[in-house]
Amino acid sequence: MRKAVTGINAFLSRIGYPLLGMSAVGLHFFTAITAYHLVDPSGWRFVAVALAFVFPLVAEVVVAFFSWKASGSMVNSYSVWVLAWLLLLFVVLELLAIRKRLAQES
Repeated sequence: MRKAVTGINAFLSRIGYPLLGMSAVGLHFFTAITAYHLVDPSGWRFVAVALAFVFPLVAEVVVAFFSWKASGSMVNSYSVWVLAWLLLLFVVLELLAIRKRLAQES
């Protein structure tokens, strides 16, 4: 059991956490870029980008909604990236739960 916990710790520290952090930053920039393209050409584009940077979680929901309205489909390029990031988050959280369970058994 100790080897499994050590392996999970190594995986999370070398791959899981860095990948989750880098993908979160990438999704944050992608949210701002998508917000810029969804707003009509005017000065409001820059306001949308600034708000997307200041309020990332709210911006992801708002941009997902307006991206859905603009594309006419709930499955679009933006929502696929958000769902992929949520899947990665779920995997990391599950590995944390498995590590905790294994540590309690040893």
